[in-house]
Amino acid sequence: MAPRLQEVVVPGPPEDVLLRSAAALRRIGARLTRYDADTLTLEARVRRWGIATVITIAAKHDGETTRLEVESRLVSPLPFDLGVNAANVSHFASTLATTDLPPFTRRD
Repeated sequence: MAPRLQEVVVPGPPEDVLLRSAAALRRIGARLTRYDADTLTLEARVRRWGIATVITIAAKHDGETTRLEVESRLVSPLPFDLGVNAANVSHFASTLATTDLPPFTRRD
């Protein structure tokens, strides 16, 4: 089954938008597996309806906004995804719209 790819345009600098994206993924129950601040990408895993998927996000500067490329794909080679990839992308986009930048914490 082909992965589901969608672009989302979000106001703000890419670094902040990527942090918001990580918080939004946590809110939808995903576990972050990779966060690369240098390449502005992150990856997370989530299981919906018993189907494991990987969500990959790449942030690109686009003037006053940031363009996110959001991809969801199955972990295992199943012949169908029961709409899980589309649901992941849609759920992420709607959750991101209501997610603020997480507060910075100080670790000594």
